[in-house]
Amino acid sequence: MGFNLKILKAGNGDCILIKDLISNDKKINILIDGGTGNTFKHKNKKGDLLKELEIIKNENGCIDLLILTHIDDDHIGGILKGFKKNELLHELTRKVWFNSGKLIFEKFHRSPDSSNFVYLSNHLGKKQGNTSVNQGVTFESHLETLEIWEKEVILAGDTKKLFGATFTFLSPNIESLEKLLCKWKKEAPTSLTSSSSNDYNKTFDELLLNDKFKEDASIHNGSSLAFIFEHNEKRILFLGDAHDNIVVSGLKELIASGQSNYFDFIKLSHHGSEYNTSPEFLDLIECNNFILSTDASKHGLPNKKTLARIFKKFPNASIHFNYPEIIHPKIFTSEEIETYNNVNFKLSNKRDFVIS
Repeated sequence: MGFNLKILKAGNGDCILIKDLISNDKKINILIDGGTGNTFKHKNKKGDLLKELEIIKNENGCIDLLILTHIDDDHIGGILKGFKKNELLHELTRKVWFNSGKLIFEKFHRSPDSSNFVYLSNHLGKKQGNTSVNQGVTFESHLETLEIWEKEVILAGDTKKLFGATFTFLSPNIESLEKLLCKWKKEAPTSLTSSSSNDYNKTFDELLLNDKFKEDASIHNGSSLAFIFEHNEKRILFLGDAHDNIVVSGLKELIASGQSNYFDFIKLSHHGSEYNTSPEFLDLIECNNFILSTDASKHGLPNKKTLARIFKKFPNASIHFNYPEIIHPKIFTSEEIETYNNVNFKLSNKRDFVIS
């Protein structure tokens, strides 16, 4: 039996739904991140996440597992809105995997600074705040009260088996988590994470000329969960916003142990940032379907250089955009699209997949 993979419209963030996976004759739904707040709801307008949750409720289903890769706004915003009192994530979620600030500090036997907590705004009379890092204990306590939070730190090398599926984690490692033991401030993008400008006026050849990879410098992204999801011989690599060097290290270990380097789909790290997808990573893997989750509204993401690197390694690949309107004319000209189509490099607007 297969499952459906849905890449929801999540603004500049991630919100991914694995739907209708069959386990013990029951339909299982797994949610990975929640996008920005608008992914759930903006004023009275329903976002993609809320619409999907309503369908799941009408089918008498639930969110059997919620995986929060890390607590940047564009991954946790929709989740915090969905966990407010009387909202559907609060009602439907049965299990949560989440490396919270509290858990990380406990892991290193340190007392957490209050800035490492994530507050659930507008819940139980709490004052509304923005969905940033210094918002956590209330959310953690809420999950504890609901008895749905699996309170253990997840690290690279960990493997979990659930619903007939295997989750093999590649990130974070212990060193990247240790860097979070500080007063947590909302990070501004830097030249080594993303940029306010874009590289869309350049050709692939121009972007690859003297191409030298530089690593993402964000401490927050270094804490992101990244994992391989395997079910009935189908393999999907969900990279969150993980650092490339951590993922590469984990993949090398798995490949050396005899595991396959083939993936049916890869959700690119950090919305296609050139600082999170290296030529070394692409040399390690085999894949012809790459997913980009962003509306290209912030930080110049995706970087066209990332797409150029993929094209160089996999000229027959498909890049699937959850916002097709950014393909043309924002990133690519008509002439470029025709050229790439002639070599079977596809720029796809498909975001719902049946994995059989």
